[in-house]
Amino acid sequence: MPLIPLSDHPQDAEDTAEICVIGAGIAGLLLARRLASRGRRVVVLESGGATLEPTAQALNEIDNPSGAYTRALTGRYRALGGSSVKWGGRMLPISRHEVSARDYLSLPGWPVDRSELDAYLPEIEKLFGIGPSSYEADLLDTVDRDGRFPRDDGNLTSRFAKCPSFRRSNVATLLARDIGDLSSLRIWLDATVCGFQLDRVAGRLLSVDARSRAGRTLTVRADRFVFAAGTIETTRLLLWLDALSEHRAFADCQVLGRYFQDHLKVKVAEISRGDWLGTNRLFAYRFLESSRRDLHLETTAAAQREDGAASAFAYVTMALSQSPLGIVKKIVQDVQKRDMEPRDWASLGRHVPFLARSAYWRWVRRQLLVPRHVGFDLQVWIEQLPDWSNQIRLSESRDSLAMPKVLLDWRPREADERTFRFAIARIEAYWARAGFDRTCPLSWTPAACDASRPIAPLAEACAHPSGTTRMGTDPRESVVAPDLACHAIPNLSIASASTFPTAGSANPTLTIMALALRLADHLMARHPEATPRATISA
Repeated sequence: MPLIPLSDHPQDAEDTAEICVIGAGIAGLLLARRLASRGRRVVVLESGGATLEPTAQALNEIDNPSGAYTRALTGRYRALGGSSVKWGGRMLPISRHEVSARDYLSLPGWPVDRSELDAYLPEIEKLFGIGPSSYEADLLDTVDRDGRFPRDDGNLTSRFAKCPSFRRSNVATLLARDIGDLSSLRIWLDATVCGFQLDRVAGRLLSVDARSRAGRTLTVRADRFVFAAGTIETTRLLLWLDALSEHRAFADCQVLGRYFQDHLKVKVAEISRGDWLGTNRLFAYRFLESSRRDLHLETTAAAQREDGAASAFAYVTMALSQSPLGIVKKIVQDVQKRDMEPRDWASLGRHVPFLARSAYWRWVRRQLLVPRHVGFDLQVWIEQLPDWSNQIRLSESRDSLAMPKVLLDWRPREADERTFRFAIARIEAYWARAGFDRTCPLSWTPAACDASRPIAPLAEACAHPSGTTRMGTDPRESVVAPDLACHAIPNLSIASASTFPTAGSANPTLTIMALALRLADHLMARHPEATPRATISA
């Protein structure tokens, strides 16, 4: 792989490219690989190293006056591969009704038709080895032939996320061979973008300045730039660019940094496992086409309209960490991180009988067998609606590279409380109709069964931030156009969940990947001819 640690470079350096990509995470690497494989000269700047390093992670610290946002350091990773070094791999398309106009919430639709994103699903599924089967309720005909789950319930509908194996989840590892063969691609590590040069007359970005943690500097000049550094860091870079331009760059934009949103989750009940095998058959992970399938019981579009609520889903969690399955999970995650512990392998020997039975369930029943003593909890995950008051700004405090930290003014809002309450009511009705209250009754938490106790303040963000560089057609009310180019700086594009106008309820990663590939195709269509390769200079 063409990796160049800036900290190891003998002196300050310059580089040139057709396209400079900021961030070597999931979006950045997929985008860079696609462009470079078609002859484009691409330089990628990654703030972290080849693996996770504490000094790089410390750059993710934010000012968080309310203390409400707890995922700044546990959901964002500065390293080659970005969040995929820790990612569980869950992929699910955003629902069609979530990208459509929702008049009952006064939400316009996305300026991108979901069919444009769906066109990239086969390519992504093939890359991650997750198979082409359905994500939607029709999959019940395959995995629930006994008809235990209602097919036409008005409260909840079944959707099934796909999760690649841990071996295929780290994008840097997955793409290593492809990227290593690309002579038109260079990836600089330990290269944190700290400065910009703008042509204020033409309104174009000319170059970016990066710095290593040891003080080495790099300037990259390019025709086009793509920020693919995740929602929070991408927004910080745009705010810093605006500040360095004396707030002229985004003077006509009212929403940069506004509408910060994340998914919220909270435990609402414990699921009785008196019939432990029956509960296992209902809710334990399934396997299909060599990938794990996670059940989401999502509120239907009709229910959301009737309630005037955002999207939500029920999700069953299993406390696997204290079981043999937890040991297996830790081992495969260590493989993903390339950090093995031999004692974990040794401890598996004590659980051979259960693991043999579990293997039978896995390969014959195509389902995980969860030990009898492992508890099942029911969580509700909700879409947080866009709120002007939830905002990213630049802090007056600085990080170790003298960059302003992010100041995040965010908290759950009253609309989120309503979404939780409506979702709980819908789940309760569904549980009764499906007969689950006989097989696996719910023991609701005090806040879930008492509406006088606010539940939203108990919720945790899911490390799925989005919304702060939203896409749209009005330059005052959006940061990027539908093709993800900045209205204010047309040779700068954004490949990030920060462009999502609304969050939907699905994990955003699959949508991010589709948008990144779509952006690569837009960039190649706009500039079909590749230009000769440039070289690094000291």
